[in-house]
Amino acid sequence: MKKETVILPGSYDPVTIGHLDIIKRAAEEYERVYAVIFINPNKSYRFSLDDRVRMLMIATEGLENVLVSYSTGLVIDYMREHEIDKIVKGYRTDADLPWEREQAEWNKKHGGYDTLLVKCREGFEDISSTRARGELADGKECEILPEAVREYIKLRGI
Repeated sequence: MKKETVILPGSYDPVTIGHLDIIKRAAEEYERVYAVIFINPNKSYRFSLDDRVRMLMIATEGLENVLVSYSTGLVIDYMREHEIDKIVKGYRTDADLPWEREQAEWNKKHGGYDTLLVKCREGFEDISSTRARGELADGKECEILPEAVREYIKLRGI
């Protein structure tokens, strides 16, 4: 295990099995993992911040080296405040890479932080929060959400 602390930033609206897979893989490799919900004031969300935090906590329960949090600031500022070493970002397909690389370059230029881009597992390419929101809106059983998150959504009626 690497003695580094990493951050997995996202909106997690909601957290999917794809997110969880990347978080688990990071947790196996790094000493401490921050899964942080970043709030973009120019974006609207399906789930409240409170629900997103709770769902992310439920999904990562049992991963002792994973800390769940949220921020309204910049990723690089959060990293400085919490002494985080690098960013880990998952991506689904090669089409995602130009955007992810652009963000990685910005974070390196403005914060000095490296970004590790991690390819999703085979078969996870079509998993996204957008798809999950669509399935939930259509009343479908959303298999791309962790089971505990599906239960939370049902119990809360959200």
